[in-house]
Amino acid sequence: PVDRSGRTSLSSPLPGWSEADPAAHLGTRFSCPVQVENDCKLAAVAERWRGAAQDADDIVYLLAGLRTGAGLILDGTLRRGHGGAAGEIGALKAVRWLTAPDHLQSCPGMPATAAEGEAAAWVFQAARDGDRDARTAVRRYTRDLAVGVAALVLALDPQVVVYGGGFSRSADVVLGPLHRELTKHCLRMPELRASTLGDESVALGAVRLALDEVDSRLLSDGLAAPTAPRR
Repeated sequence: PVDRSGRTSLSSPLPGWSEADPAAHLGTRFSCPVQVENDCKLAAVAERWRGAAQDADDIVYLLAGLRTGAGLILDGTLRRGHGGAAGEIGALKAVRWLTAPDHLQSCPGMPATAAEGEAAAWVFQAARDGDRDARTAVRRYTRDLAVGVAALVLALDPQVVVYGGGFSRSADVVLGPLHRELTKHCLRMPELRASTLGDESVALGAVRLALDEVDSRLLSDGLAAPTAPRR
């Protein structure tokens, strides 16, 4: 998470990034303004702008991969929180997001040479093909995933939960078990949708952030968009 100034003021799993200031660092190298934002939040913005949740104002976006995170859109606005850490429910160990992908990495029958990302893809494909161990691994993964998602749903009552990130390529295997798990915990089930942007969501959210900054600067300078001539 980053605060409003673009600093990573909270703890980070990346060595050396616990208190980094990437905006200031890049600002000395580029003449243009520099904005910094969290990847989950950018992806949430992109899904509402061009993705699976264009018709919704209240959205929980789930970035699912070897790391799991969430971005929140409420009343059509990205919610960052006071220090930029809104949606970071995975920091609570009881939620089990940190260990959820381990079920995919330790599936019986997986090739010993498979790397982390390849292992998950192998499990999803095996589950798609009907492999019992792979389906069990996916079910256990979604069970752990659902704990944090349900907590966000109960707190925010969103219209849509978007399943995105690298694992969204296998949403056809995940969404069914995830829906069944969520129904055990949620008072009202939101719509559960797969991302339509996949890996492009974070970059596309950054484009939207940049466009919003341009609009803000134009308006603050008293400039207006050109209007069509009268006929």
